[in-house]
Amino acid sequence: MMVLIGVQDSNIKNGQILDSKCPKCESKNSLNFSIYRRYTHLTLIPLFPIGKYVNIECSNCSTIFDYDDLDKNSQLQLKNEKLNNPIWMYSGCILLVLAITFFINNYIESKDESAILIKTPAKGDIYHLKFSNGYYSSMRIDQVTKDSIYTTHNDYDAYLPYEIKDIDKPENYSKRTIHYSKSEIANLYKEGEIIEVLRK
Repeated sequence: MMVLIGVQDSNIKNGQILDSKCPKCESKNSLNFSIYRRYTHLTLIPLFPIGKYVNIECSNCSTIFDYDDLDKNSQLQLKNEKLNNPIWMYSGCILLVLAITFFINNYIESKDESAILIKTPAKGDIYHLKFSNGYYSSMRIDQVTKDSIYTTHNDYDAYLPYEIKDIDKPENYSKRTIHYSKSEIANLYKEGEIIEVLRK
């Protein structure tokens, strides 16, 4: 998917500058304004407003003016126009905050559940592992006795923690069989080598 970062404008207010004269044709009450809010977006999803600008046009002579072309009274009227930032211009930021909140909440819940499951190992549990070399993998519990846990390690490694699910396939548990005591498993979790426990 292609990500596009850019800037767009949205018309947020239109009106007439009262008690004013056109700087060119001098007709009264002929100056109309359009105020635009500029916002940044990510793949067309608005993130936040970054500025504004105004277009001023005479309805009589159709001349377009800059803000600096107006007299002080007209400038003051425009400056005092009440503007609202439409909430949709912040939709990207709102979505980002919601996504971060969701992932943090999921991580905390996963940690809490893993802390409980590690104390009661069961056949079929999958332990997600983080190695000292920075790689990730998994191991499956094949048998649990009173004091011992017999596991088969995944034959494959992953570069990132979320990639563990891609290598967690039955056919990948074939060669590395290791026996642990329950206290060793508890220590591996405490030291951060076991990062998550999944139970089906």
